[in-house]
Amino acid sequence: MSSASSHRNFYQELTEVCAFTDLLELNAYHQVPEDWYVLVADIEGSTQAIENDRYQDVNTLGASCIIAVLNACERLEIPYIFGGDGASLCIPPDCLEPALAALKGTAAISEQAYNLKLRTGFVPVSLLSADRIPLLVSKLRISPGATQASFTGGGLQAAENWLKQCPERYGIPDYIVADADFSGLQCRWDRIPSPKDETVSILIEARCDTLEQQTETYRQMMDKILHIYGEREEHHPLQADKLSMSFSQEKLRSEYRLFTRNRGAFYKLWYKIKMRVVAFFGGLMMGHSISVSGYNWGQYKADMIANSDHRKFDDMLRMVLAGNQVQRERLIQCLEEEFQQGRLYYGTSVSSAALLTCLIFQSGVDHFHFVDGADGGYALAARQLKQQRKQSAEMIKDNT
Repeated sequence: MSSASSHRNFYQELTEVCAFTDLLELNAYHQVPEDWYVLVADIEGSTQAIENDRYQDVNTLGASCIIAVLNACERLEIPYIFGGDGASLCIPPDCLEPALAALKGTAAISEQAYNLKLRTGFVPVSLLSADRIPLLVSKLRISPGATQASFTGGGLQAAENWLKQCPERYGIPDYIVADADFSGLQCRWDRIPSPKDETVSILIEARCDTLEQQTETYRQMMDKILHIYGEREEHHPLQADKLSMSFSQEKLRSEYRLFTRNRGAFYKLWYKIKMRVVAFFGGLMMGHSISVSGYNWGQYKADMIANSDHRKFDDMLRMVLAGNQVQRERLIQCLEEEFQQGRLYYGTSVSSAALLTCLIFQSGVDHFHFVDGADGGYALAARQLKQQRKQSAEMIKDNT
């Protein structure tokens, strides 16, 4: 664990780690500069939206927060994490106003296009430091073309809690003018059937007092997960022959709503046609390995799988895994034992498929893909985890 000087290229210049298990070592992390800010966005009432079969909308909004801020920051390399029904990002001070405008614009679209309320705000890293709450970040190289951020120390969770407790202090000021650009966001893949029997979304949050103890808990749990589910290739929820472009209005409606709000009938018709034409030619190029501008589109699905975030870490371990019921029951037994011993909280959600939401910065070259379980995924797993927190808090209260 080390500190870093404060400058806007802090994350871009951060030393990369090469293996996911490296993220379970504290020396892989660096303190975020004190003059930076944490941006927080999460959907209020996401559970109700899931029950109404609107999880694709929830996922799309979570990813929209990220692409809007990245566009506002002119694609500066900044660390972020996608949580299914929300997102967290860290930005330098010169990006603050445009980033807040982007989040405010996303919140407006959330209500206008989806009738969902998006809670948004920001917390200065300096306030976290003053409260002795570390905000540590690491950068994992997941493929030749993509990296992903990981966080530890408790700073992200604290920022989210502070926003919920004091929205008048940490919410976006009234003088900020909403201005969101969602260019690059796409949601055009069908639900991806599990390569195994099922797809399970897992959240694990250590309850230990020190970062060192927390890290050891995560290492032990990661070892158990790999023992039960096998290495990355054995448990990855995406498989090339399961990936197909969607032509379904139901599947494409989330992106359609985002990009056609307040538009006329002609534009809306044009966008419906455009999504299907792009999906058709994309499938054709991938299926026939057609090369365009030196890129072989037959390689795209493999690149997409490599550039996906089915495993990540942000003050908790998040994973989307393919497996079977026996594996899931073995894992839940291990997790329940650890929970009963007071070492962690956990949540799981099982589905037959995964969802993909894509950030396309340059077709075939620069792209990143958020993975979540279908039918509730991380959001449903988070509900179980929060119930365990509440249960533990009530037990402590009863014993005092």
